[in-house]
Amino acid sequence: MAALLGALLSSCADTGGQTGEEQGSCWSRMTPLAVAEPSPLGFSAQDSLDLAAGEHAATLHWLTTTNYNYGPESGDSQFTVTITSLGSARFATQDNQAALDDLLCRPSVLTDVTVEFDSAGGAFHERFRGVLMASNADSATLSATLLGTHLAGSFAFDPATLAGRALAQITLNLHFSAGSFSGAISAGIQETQGSGTNSSVSFENVPLSCFGDATLPGQAKCTD
Repeated sequence: MAALLGALLSSCADTGGQTGEEQGSCWSRMTPLAVAEPSPLGFSAQDSLDLAAGEHAATLHWLTTTNYNYGPESGDSQFTVTITSLGSARFATQDNQAALDDLLCRPSVLTDVTVEFDSAGGAFHERFRGVLMASNADSATLSATLLGTHLAGSFAFDPATLAGRALAQITLNLHFSAGSFSGAISAGIQETQGSGTNSSVSFENVPLSCFGDATLPGQAKCTD
């Protein structure tokens, strides 16, 4: 259940490709907010930026997948993420106060940023707009979905192991707090069967790598 809620929460601020727009289905009310202006939650977008803005470096732990081979990186490699404010923010809430909706789409401060994401081995060299999300003053998250056909880096699956499937997207999840930077990267693999009106599409999520104190299904922490 915790993993499901985490996925749903991150989808609220999913950047929706490389354009960085939050999903409109999560919050129904957006109130413009100056970056330094305190939100109704008691903190500002600048407080979130104080946690996330700037360059962050970490060791990326590449995971072994059961059914697919990928490259060019494996094992451990270095990577950097650089977050830069675009100078705009808003306070996001919803009119529907149902308990489940409140849990999944909590009132949040959303801050527009640019993201630079580079891995030392060349797998990723990405530049895109994103949305930094914070529901409290102590942490902020960013979730981005990058189209597989638009990657600037050299990450790729071995076509032989894809067996006709295609890399649809790369999902990057980042978590920032005071003195801590963690997250995970996964791939979405799409398979189309049949053609025309008789076609069907299936989608498989494949964990690729993690860093910091991120947790993954079946593991206590990233390095286990």
